[in-house]
Amino acid sequence: MADYPKWKHEVPHIPFELINKPLMIVVEFYKEHLGRDMSGGRLKPFEYWFVMRGFLISAVQSYAAICNLLADKRPKRLMLQAAILCRSLLETLANVLALSEAPKKRSRVLLREAFKNHALRFLWLSDRFQDEDKWKGYLEVYEKGLKQWAREIHLSRTMEKNPRLIRDKWPTPGVMIYGKSKIPPFIRGTRHAAIKEIYDFHYGSQSEQAHQRLAAVGVAMLVDNPENQWNPGQGESDVASTAMLFLTCILSEIEAAGKYDAHPKLREVWTYLRDFLDEAKDLLAIRYRKLLRMSCSG
Repeated sequence: MADYPKWKHEVPHIPFELINKPLMIVVEFYKEHLGRDMSGGRLKPFEYWFVMRGFLISAVQSYAAICNLLADKRPKRLMLQAAILCRSLLETLANVLALSEAPKKRSRVLLREAFKNHALRFLWLSDRFQDEDKWKGYLEVYEKGLKQWAREIHLSRTMEKNPRLIRDKWPTPGVMIYGKSKIPPFIRGTRHAAIKEIYDFHYGSQSEQAHQRLAAVGVAMLVDNPENQWNPGQGESDVASTAMLFLTCILSEIEAAGKYDAHPKLREVWTYLRDFLDEAKDLLAIRYRKLLRMSCSG
């Protein structure tokens, strides 16, 4: 390390507490308001907003886990596992973008595919364990839940009984962006431009780590020997700032889709991120400055 220029050790880190405080205010605001406005009937269609609020809650929990994995109080900050969760946040953002392009139609696709996956698992479990008494109660409850779910999503009796007939399939982020064979991209316009920017920048390395390829081994060994980091703490700071950026994008999509008044704390977060991250500047230019009606200076 002594052979490296001094500046290599002085790359600035993201001021976590400065950004996290207003970010959490926005999170709590929209968690509360989505639930209230769904129940009151202001947000429609209900299925779309039910899934969107679920994505928000999932994203916040992933973000909290990332923060815990990177906390200073840990003996060793688990950068590999935090980066894998960042990939999950990226996929959440991609789902939010894709869902918002055609709320009613795509909510139906997502819900029907989810039903199919759970129904096929029930059939597998039932075939294997139906004669075992200790599984009886579990399978009964599972089947009852599937029947209720089928009614709620207006699934035909035929498909309920034979879930393999369900053809709905939700694409991966890569297919959303680039399409597949004769299937065109799933997302268009500035949504497409924003998620493509994020995907091209992050997804390859995040996937390599999530799939436990050599990149995962490298990061794990670096975490085990943190003194070998080229810029100590910069890796952890990069993961945390990426998680903040993805969560901020999700909140911005929710605010715009719900036609909420501009939340000043959300704009404050974007201003901080813009000042510290070139990627945030790019995403503001591509989509979020116009979406959130932010001025070029603010």
